[in-house]
Amino acid sequence: MIKVKNVVYVLSYLIGFIGFLAVFRFVGGLYSAVFLSLLIFGIFVDRNEREVIPRIFLNLISLTVVIFLFFRVSEEDLVVPVLETLLLLLGIKFVEKKEFRDFMQIYTISVFLLAGSALLTIDLSFMFFFIFLFFSTVLAIILLTYYSQDRDLSFDKDVFKKIIKGSSAIPLMAVPFTALLFVVLPRTEQPVFSFFNLGSQGKTGFSDIVELGDVSHIQEVETVAMRIKINRKMDINPENVYIRGVVLNFFDGKRWLRKNVDENDYVEIKNPVLQEIILEPTGRRYVLAFDTPVKINLRGVQKDGDYVYRYRKNIYSRIKYTAVSDLNATIRTDHIDSYIYTQLPKDIHQEVRNLAQKLKGEDTKKTVDNVITYLRNSYRYTLTNLPAGNDPVYRFLFVDKKGNCEYFASSAALLLRLNKIPVRLVAGYRGMRYNEIGDYYIVPYKYAHTWIEVYINGEWVRFDPTPSFSAYVIGKEKGGLSEKIRLIFDAVEYAYINSIINYDIKNQLSLLRKTEGFVFSFGKDLKKVKEFLPYVLVLIVLGMFVFLFVKIRFESYEERLIKRFNKKMEKLGYKRKENEGLEEFTERIRDDEVRKKALIFVKEFERVYYTDKKIDKNLYKELLSHIDNINIKG
Repeated sequence: MIKVKNVVYVLSYLIGFIGFLAVFRFVGGLYSAVFLSLLIFGIFVDRNEREVIPRIFLNLISLTVVIFLFFRVSEEDLVVPVLETLLLLLGIKFVEKKEFRDFMQIYTISVFLLAGSALLTIDLSFMFFFIFLFFSTVLAIILLTYYSQDRDLSFDKDVFKKIIKGSSAIPLMAVPFTALLFVVLPRTEQPVFSFFNLGSQGKTGFSDIVELGDVSHIQEVETVAMRIKINRKMDINPENVYIRGVVLNFFDGKRWLRKNVDENDYVEIKNPVLQEIILEPTGRRYVLAFDTPVKINLRGVQKDGDYVYRYRKNIYSRIKYTAVSDLNATIRTDHIDSYIYTQLPKDIHQEVRNLAQKLKGEDTKKTVDNVITYLRNSYRYTLTNLPAGNDPVYRFLFVDKKGNCEYFASSAALLLRLNKIPVRLVAGYRGMRYNEIGDYYIVPYKYAHTWIEVYINGEWVRFDPTPSFSAYVIGKEKGGLSEKIRLIFDAVEYAYINSIINYDIKNQLSLLRKTEGFVFSFGKDLKKVKEFLPYVLVLIVLGMFVFLFVKIRFESYEERLIKRFNKKMEKLGYKRKENEGLEEFTERIRDDEVRKKALIFVKEFERVYYTDKKIDKNLYKELLSHIDNINIKG
């Protein structure tokens, strides 16, 4: 036999845990730890079947959590605080002694958590969470209905299988309706309620400020930053492809900043490559493409003079666009602001100045070669124990002699600027991984990279002073079963993403136009219908509220008495079963005094009810007094 109670509790904890899994990557570690602690404590409470913490106290804690939310939430950070608050409320619900409403609240909060995660990003995991939550919640609610009527109810295995089979039919029947919603609901390159997504934080680090060592944590993240599909096979090594993000030109000794410059760079297109790019949320405005990008087809994008592309707003959701780049192009310009590109931080250590003088060649090209060769041969690439302090470049060059790409690029730029050579830093990605299953390229966050561009004879020329980057970051992940499995799953996710993003508002409008003539044959009258539609919906909602109010307000005296009697007996520890007769119920009351007084009410009620005598207001009050008189002696 399978006890319904056990299944309800297990499903409830699984549903809550799935809600947690849907948001744990977005919420703070402290909130996750608190939730898991409450979940484990809730299991302990349920196993002991007793109320450890009074409900009133837990309600006060919940109220405090909600009040705290109002002090945290802001226009710039809305979703994440709400998700963290819901997660804490869900944990508190697990600690409570659970009644029917508590289980329903657990299911509701879990669904809200999943829905909230969709405001930040929708990937393949969302689909799995949704399917599990959909089926398990329906089953849990059906079993909860049985459990609320009889807490000791059990089913044999055959009956239980039939219940599972029957409950599964409900979600399956909803699939066609869900598919219809997928077709009907509008999707754009930004969410309809895009302000909700302001809580999502980007991971790429492409901002107007890049601090030395800031990219190191990104270079250890396997998560995909972007996916790129090109129109032809590339005749170069994908590991050496540079992807342009943002250009930084001002250095204060620890950080690189982006200062606006009035210049007009240009390129001569010789070997264009068309890319179809799906960019994951970055939290920044920069739109990336192969270096050098000459055109990006995305509404709301503007190009700066240094071939940096900026979107009209910060990117908090996945976007798709096409770009045209020339991998062999050289950026030319007739005029630059030499002061900006030769600017130096204050208090440069004398040893750094001496090294710059030592590496100076007979011309600009020779000086650049000397600096690049020196850095590549004398220093080691690493992501751990990076140089720190107030002068990280000095520590990198003369103390630690190891660092990641930012240290190599920053040191090269500083040594060249000390020799009056204009130079700027470029942040983006280097390398990509081909997924032959889906025929596209993957760029993980760990490929984040920085390099320099040096102004030589009217051209900005790319130089990469970082040694062994490909071998260190990319080379380690080649081959292996885990890598193949990862590529298979990513190919499935890529297909899933394309099915959503490609089917945008244009496709929907096209479908609507094809069916509009068939469905709406009234022509001009359609506009009138649409004008009155909001008012009709309001009336329907008001009608539902009126119906509920009337239903509750005008319950018969008989219904009110039975509800009052059942509630009073439940408070005294005697719960009446579904379809259990009143006399049958009173006979199993152990307390003689309670049974005697309950029987008085039952006999009086049945005497009136079964003789078809109408209960008026006075008789109602009389019978109500019998119920109020039922209590435990003493």
